[in-house]
Amino acid sequence: MTKQKKIISVLTAAALLCTGIGTAGISQPLTASAADSIESSMDWDTLNIAGGGFVSGIITGDDQMYARTDVGGAYRYDYEQKKWVQLLDFLTEADRGFLSVDAMCIDPNDDDTLYLLCGCAYFSDARTAIFRSRDAGETFEEIDVTDLIQVHGNGYGRQCGEAIAVDPDNPDIIYCGGDATAGTSGLIMSEDGGDTWKAVDGYGKLDLFEYEINWPTWTEHKVKTTAEKYDGGANGVSTITITDGKVFVGTSIKGKANLHVAEVGSDDFKPLSEELPTEQMPSRINLDPDGNLLITYINGLMFDSGTGYAYKYNPKTDELKDITPTTTSNGTAKKLNVGYGGVFSDRHDSNKLVATTCAQWYSQSWTADAWDRDAIAWGDRFFKSEDGGETWTEMTPGNSTSWGGPLEANYLEDGGHSWIRDKAIHWSGSIAIDPRNSDQFWVVSGNGVFTCEDTWAECPTIRFAADGIEEVVSLDFISRPGKDPVSVIGDYDGFYHNADGTATQLSPSMNKLTTTTASTGGIAYCPANPDVMVRLSEGSAMGYYTTDGTTWQELPNVPLSGAKAAINQLEDGTYRILVSSSGKISYTDDFGKTWSTASTSDSLSSTIWMCVDEKNPQYVYAYGYYYNQYYFYSKPKADITDARYILMVSDDYGKTFKNNQTVCQYDQCDGAYRIAYLDEGTFAIAAGYYGAYLVTDYGKTITKMDNVSYCKTMGYGAAAKDGDPYALYMYGKPADSDPEGIYRSTDCGKSWVLINQNHLYGGTGNGNYLVGDMNTFGTVYMSTVGCGIVVGKVNGSEDPKPVTTDTTQTTKATTTTTSTTTVSTAASTKDSAASTTIATTIVTTLPQATDSTGVSTTASGKNTATVPAGTATVPAGATLYGDTNLDGRVDITDAVLLNKAAAGAVSLAAQAAKNADCNANGEVGSDDAVSLLKFLVQIIKNLPEVAE
Repeated sequence: MTKQKKIISVLTAAALLCTGIGTAGISQPLTASAADSIESSMDWDTLNIAGGGFVSGIITGDDQMYARTDVGGAYRYDYEQKKWVQLLDFLTEADRGFLSVDAMCIDPNDDDTLYLLCGCAYFSDARTAIFRSRDAGETFEEIDVTDLIQVHGNGYGRQCGEAIAVDPDNPDIIYCGGDATAGTSGLIMSEDGGDTWKAVDGYGKLDLFEYEINWPTWTEHKVKTTAEKYDGGANGVSTITITDGKVFVGTSIKGKANLHVAEVGSDDFKPLSEELPTEQMPSRINLDPDGNLLITYINGLMFDSGTGYAYKYNPKTDELKDITPTTTSNGTAKKLNVGYGGVFSDRHDSNKLVATTCAQWYSQSWTADAWDRDAIAWGDRFFKSEDGGETWTEMTPGNSTSWGGPLEANYLEDGGHSWIRDKAIHWSGSIAIDPRNSDQFWVVSGNGVFTCEDTWAECPTIRFAADGIEEVVSLDFISRPGKDPVSVIGDYDGFYHNADGTATQLSPSMNKLTTTTASTGGIAYCPANPDVMVRLSEGSAMGYYTTDGTTWQELPNVPLSGAKAAINQLEDGTYRILVSSSGKISYTDDFGKTWSTASTSDSLSSTIWMCVDEKNPQYVYAYGYYYNQYYFYSKPKADITDARYILMVSDDYGKTFKNNQTVCQYDQCDGAYRIAYLDEGTFAIAAGYYGAYLVTDYGKTITKMDNVSYCKTMGYGAAAKDGDPYALYMYGKPADSDPEGIYRSTDCGKSWVLINQNHLYGGTGNGNYLVGDMNTFGTVYMSTVGCGIVVGKVNGSEDPKPVTTDTTQTTKATTTTTSTTTVSTAASTKDSAASTTIATTIVTTLPQATDSTGVSTTASGKNTATVPAGTATVPAGATLYGDTNLDGRVDITDAVLLNKAAAGAVSLAAQAAKNADCNANGEVGSDDAVSLLKFLVQIIKNLPEVAE
């Protein structure tokens, strides 16, 4: 699989014209797909929070550094930007399981050659694949190895590593280990650089994978692994290293030898040493520059504390040495035999080592008064050695070298991300010294990654350094008119996403109420007053509300847990908060002092999504599904009586819901029950594999959108033009032949344009939302399964709303230059605000003068468009050649419409047909389409194109 951008047919044709390929062979109009792509007009990234999930491993080469996560993909560190860069944003929803990266390795001879071992037991059909990149993660090839091994990158033991390695003497040889195998061995190898793989039967004959289980548990697929349950320690091969012609393989088992060695290419595997422990499991093997193995052991895979060790092994002499870090008490050094995530050596000096424990729950401090504030962060411990592990110095933040003595490491610093304060560095299964800076080490954590840039100082400082890594799981999101957007997420409450690109965590935390978790599942605002908001716990009947947008108070007596919400303003100016969960709706008119149950005319199984009509708030719409999970007792498959989407409407501000209508059958997949408000009494709803529907007349009329074949979720945002209905966003596909992705419509779903196919980050995940920005047209936010919050923006400007250029300018005559031409690429008639930049080298004749419309006038009195300008005011009845969609400007959207007209797919109004006659021959056809494209890429200077 290669990460690449798709180029639409119209721009391809334009590029052919630019390169001098003749047009004589073009006899047919360009073919437009069911939905045209304008993806090149969009920029996609993630909102800045930093971290928020488990970074499970980190590796270094001679010059590059990479990190992996358990559900959020893999990253390369960009030293110029000083941030991490996501490598797997191209993954589709079908491949979201590959965001769980179980292991990774670099070719020791080439930092740009990277291998990722990916798979998740509960996503993507439990497939396992190796992704290979030759260009530092810019592009990847996918090699499926599911028939040989399977991995669960979000399972216990995922902090161990790395279970894939390249032979430094022959990079065509690669060994890779699985958590489970459906074949003959949990260890496989490639002899052609990863193109093909085979089982290593000699390892299989060790019988370390002795348990046969179902993988996943709810299937009948049988595999062999190292534990009785896939979610209880079936970690299989934990670590692999190749050096000096030998391959070393660690296995997550106890009670027998669990670290074996064989000659590369040999099937003769033997225990490495009888002196190594068998009641602990190998967690990681690193190499020092002298070729020694640095081996660490942990007690268990589930982040439980216990006994562990660290060793140095010389493969040339077969010498094994215990280098377990020590602590000093009363002047006496003592081995600290706890679990270790890793020991790592400076690549230039084998005497300089750093080490981390794994899941030891030791005190860390952010401030001097942490104990007084009851704010100790409980996590791992960190050590350094400058004599190859003979002696060690601890450097755990905020701890003293002795009672009342100086600090062994400074208090933790947040790196500009205040939300991380008072949270621990924990689950630290990997530590590494920066390949470009021997004074700097990096350590992974369950909430991101931390770094220290003065490792060898007497009192070093460790700070949060997860910039670019976005791994939160957002469960709900709002964009408010005139306000900054707000998210709620699993584990860490949620954030205000500030205009300056920073994020401020919501406070007080939800765990102040639940005492167990800060996971927040629902948030809503009042359309009449966006400062009035409510947020609700994901799993508990608890929440907060605010009336000023910043000061949150407890919402007491919430009757439903895991709820979604809506807020309405009543006629007397008071507010009604509605919450829903498990098919029920309740409301309060006094901020939780009292609650009432809303009357509903149907029984639903799902959480009910509610939407207040912004222009007529007495109407509240409710949408969800009913599902009879016991249908199989009486019939082979569910029908519409067992599984159906239901729409209900309230005309009394949410007190009573009636007029229930069965929309269609529920496909038993993701709950696609969000409501996309468009205008008064009008909204759109998704129905999964049953498409999408437009609802009008306050819910009385439901019309299936024939141009939507699959719709996982719907969202809405700012209109393209003031006064228009809201823009509509859809995750799905209009026609079966269209690619799955994010689409936008500016005409209530009559037509769609593809705005994202190649940066899907594994799809909409747990939150299953698309939320359009209410202040900026074209900006849209998407939830993910573990890659943070994706944001798409129209490129080229901070505010992509359409603007009218009203200037007069004079330029010089003909020049030959390299120019950048900005042309609109929206494909629907209305959706014309987006733009893309195409670089061309052409001979351009610029107009000597233009009027305020950007249109020059010929002697005939007709308007001749010379360059794509801003929106022009065209006199009534005048001909603006090329303006096929009559929006007062000439751009690529006109070319798309003209091609459809030439193909007979659409009919043009009289004035549109006159404008479309780009060669002034009195007819509209494919030749006009060619003339328009030549004009748009500046091959010709004026329209119409008239033969001289």
